[in-house]
Amino acid sequence: MNRLPLLLRILITGLAAATAADIGRTIYQALTGFPPVNWSITGRWFLMVLQGQPYVANVGAAPSLPNELMAGHAAYYTISVIFAGVYLLLLKVMKQEPGLWNGLLFGWVTMAFPFLVQMPLMGMGVLASATATPLLIIGRTLVHHSSFGLGLAIGAMVTGWRN
Repeated sequence: MNRLPLLLRILITGLAAATAADIGRTIYQALTGFPPVNWSITGRWFLMVLQGQPYVANVGAAPSLPNELMAGHAAYYTISVIFAGVYLLLLKVMKQEPGLWNGLLFGWVTMAFPFLVQMPLMGMGVLASATATPLLIIGRTLVHHSSFGLGLAIGAMVTGWRN
């Protein structure tokens, strides 16, 4: 796979990371009984952002929008691929090879987006503090982003990423 074009490497790495995150979240759900992410709600928020309304006091109570489930999945995979591109760029700049530790660390850093941007703008508060189950949401996010980071590293290794 050493001869894969850069964009294909980024795509494969991002999809591997998203798949690993899905597996991690599924295991978390099985162990805790906590419901899975509602991609319709995520899609609703992203559609509202695109309509110029980034802050929603309670996105779950906002009216449903057409195609919000598809928008949620599209946003999730798009962000996964963007984060993969950033991870690979950082590896190149820092002259590092992909590894489980730097992938895991990068996955943890990406938790800043949901905890400090997405959740507050969706009316859930910083670190899901305005929800009924902040610790379960924090746990699910930690498992999701840890799995995501490991998936980034594995995806980069599978594509033969070298510096």
